[in-house]
Amino acid sequence: MNLWALRFGTVSILITLSCTLPAAFGADFTVTTPGGQFAFNINGADSPSLTLVRGRTYTFAVATSSIHPFRVNSAGVVNNNRTSGTLTYTVPTTGANFTYDCTVHGASMRGTILTVAPPPPPTVRILNISVGTNILLRSTGTNNFTVMPEYTTNLISTNWFALTVQTNRFADGTNDTICGLPQGAGNAVFIRIKSQPN
Repeated sequence: MNLWALRFGTVSILITLSCTLPAAFGADFTVTTPGGQFAFNINGADSPSLTLVRGRTYTFAVATSSIHPFRVNSAGVVNNNRTSGTLTYTVPTTGANFTYDCTVHGASMRGTILTVAPPPPPTVRILNISVGTNILLRSTGTNNFTVMPEYTTNLISTNWFALTVQTNRFADGTNDTICGLPQGAGNAVFIRIKSQPN
């Protein structure tokens, strides 16, 4: 986490920058057994090797025949061993690989789950901040991360409040975030900046 402290006249602003990763939404994989095959068809491929990011959560929409229950052989699985419905899998953070298979047929219907480390967040540098009728924060960044500013008036408190983002745009390697000023905050305002993948 990066930390900046700025002073504008009688107003002090503390800025921190952190990155959070969202949970996955919707089904990432569709699992079927078309035509009674002895293979799981996952997103159009028969028994493919899956490469998953450690620590992330994935969902599998399972619709297999009744003799081919789908199972992930790993910790972190909710609703495992299914022929229909949704299986949720949070990949362990350890550097290990796993398998998926048919509970009935085992090794004859098996695939590999390769796990990889999560990509590092982009390096973000604050280039400029200006305070007027709004706050303009200009930073380096990437077009696949959104900046989310928050404020508090008391660093001891755990209560942080979102600043209203009016514009958050990326162009030519620069991210411009324009947000409203905190209402009723007084002269001491602390701002932290979080970034999240789009």
